[in-house]
This record gives sequence, C-alpha cells and structure tokens, in this order.
Amino acid sequence: MHSGRPLVVVGFHDDAAGPIREAAASVGVTAAFVARCEDAPAVLDDILPLAVVLRQDTPGIAQSFNHVRSQPRLAQVPMFGVVADRSDLAFAELFAWGGDDLVCIDSPDTLVRRLRPLLAQAASARQAATGAVPGDRSADKHAIIAGAEAPWRIVMGRALYNGGFTIRFATSSEGLAEECAHEWVTVVVAADSLQPEGALAVLAKARELGSNAPWIVVTPPKQMAAAHAAVKTLGRASIADGFAPPENVLFLANELLAARGIDKRASPRMLYGTAVAFRAAGREKDEIGYSYNVSASGLYVRTTAPPDAGQEVWLEMWPPRAERRVRLSGKVAWKRPFGPVGGATVPAGFGVQLTDGLSGDLERWHAGNEAFAQILLGVTPVAA
Repeated sequence: MHSGRPLVVVGFHDDAAGPIREAAASVGVTAAFVARCEDAPAVLDDILPLAVVLRQDTPGIAQSFNHVRSQPRLAQVPMFGVVADRSDLAFAELFAWGGDDLVCIDSPDTLVRRLRPLLAQAASARQAATGAVPGDRSADKHAIIAGAEAPWRIVMGRALYNGGFTIRFATSSEGLAEECAHEWVTVVVAADSLQPEGALAVLAKARELGSNAPWIVVTPPKQMAAAHAAVKTLGRASIADGFAPPENVLFLANELLAARGIDKRASPRMLYGTAVAFRAAGREKDEIGYSYNVSASGLYVRTTAPPDAGQEVWLEMWPPRAERRVRLSGKVAWKRPFGPVGGATVPAGFGVQLTDGLSGDLERWHAGNEAFAQILLGVTPVAA
C-alpha cells in the first residue's frame, strides 16, 4: 500500500536515521528530513504528513511539537518521539507536548508497526485532518477548556475532542465564567492558575448560580491536596495532576459523567502511568507502551501499535505501590486504533485481562492495586 503523504522527520541528520528511511521505504512512503527545528514549520505548512517523527532531545523540539498541534488541519497527524531511554519521564514529556507514542530506531520494525495501520486509515485520516477541528463538530458532549497558555489548551482540547466532545476555549476566569453559564456545557476543564480569580473561585460562583456541570481542575501536584479539600462541597468535581498526560482528563470526565450506582466492575479502574514492556507471547522483542489505567484484573496500555484482540501477551512493569517490577501474562480484550474513532473513552492502545505471572507476581499486582485503591479511593478492590 502506497501513500502520497510523506513521513516528516525532525531533528535528525540523514546519516543518523537509516532505520527511519528503511521503515518508510518498506511501507511505501517517502521520508522528508528536517535537520533544524526552526525549518520544520515551513515544511509542515506545505504538506499533510502521514506522521511526524521528532528527536525529543533536539534543542527547540518543543516548538516543533507545539507548531504541529497548533494547526487544526494537523490535529489528527500522529507525532512519534525518539529518545535513547523510553522512560516514564520521556513519556510524560512527550504527552505534555501533544505527542502520541515513543519509538525506537535501533531497527525499522517499531516504526513500521505504527505506519502500516496509518496507511490503512489514510482516507479517514485525510477527512479528519481537513474537516474535524475543535469547535465545529456536532456532538452531544460539549467541553470548555480554560487556561492561559495556548499549547496547554490545545493538547487538552485534543484529548477530549478524540473522546467525542465539541471543544470551546476560554483564556481567563472572566471568559470561563461566561462560557460555563450555558446550559449545554457537559464538562469544564480548567487550569487552577487561571487569572485573575482562579478556576476554583469560578467553580464556586457557578455552583451558586445553579450550574451542575462536572468540573476538572488541573493543578500542580503540590497543590492537589488543597484543591481536593476546596471542591469537596462543590458537587461533581475532580482534581487532575498538572504533570500527568493530558488524556487523563478524558478518563476523569468519563468517570464524572458515568451514571451513578450502576458500576459492575469487580475492582475500580484507576489512573496510573508507567512504562510497560509488552510483546505477543512467544515473540523475541518487546514493544514499550505506557499504562493508562489499572485494576486488580487488568490494565490498559497506551500504544499506537496495539496487538489484536484475543492475542496472548507478556508484560513487564512496575505495579502501583510496589517495590519491584513484575512479569505478567494476559489476553488482549480489546484494542483501539489511533485516531478519533467515535466517542473513544481511551487513547490508542489495548486493554489486557491478566491471567498469570511469574512466581508471586500476580499476587504482587493484586496487592499493589489494593494499596493504591485504598490511598486514592478509600476502598479495597476485589481481586479477580
């Protein structure tokens, strides 16, 4: 399958990116190399790339990420970061910039597995990139994103847009107060530092005026405890870690909007992010993804190269509240490909039902989840 849309590669010199060129050639796309970050906007403004690969430690690379995400026509173009160590910190940095996955370029295979599904989705991706921009989508779910910084608003808005929300933006507490007064508002996501009053002050006033829309207030970790205390009497509201991936707000929005009293889960799902090594059972090499949520019986792994439903997979990762890594096995219950697929409740990746582990590791997983749930929710999950 061939595509007229190139792969744009930023921050590499030709002699350092042989596997990228090989991966592009093997799936039938051309690779356009942009060595200097400052030259990327001119290249990206003239084409619609299939994907963008960015060397994450290149000086000025954040501006390249921001440029892509600031262009509505590029909203559904995936961005892959390349780093020497695909660590939790590297993933956090990537997601904060609006990136979608980390890739390894030691060989072309990792990139090939991400490009092939994009080629299969080329027609729908073109339609989304040209017609699906925040603010002009017809949907039953409407989100207000309020924050002073445009890159922050954009990545937050993209996360909720991919979850089926129509997006409107506010840049000040006054603007937020005006927007959130409308009856059509489904959810509000606001930076705690919103000027001049702050998001919590606007939330309190909105409640006084009779608004019942759920809120998510995004704040730095050091201020989360105080923010939690402040919203206890303000109805449906959650506090989000400002250093966590933007897609966490989608999880919190779905939890706030879920019908009360009908949760049939054996154990609660909880946001938890860490690097996960995974492979189809029997394969030789791991892929690296990032956990999105976990429960006693399974987890959801973020990746743009998810295994197929029904496959047995092996995983290695740090469980919540654990003192050592574990190796587990499970079956892929479902997967979600990259892109705005309906009202998705999760980013691209796959859900795993855990079935086994190395000696004692499944028990360590259950114990870690139990301790994590007690801290986060004050409940003890039932191990499946």
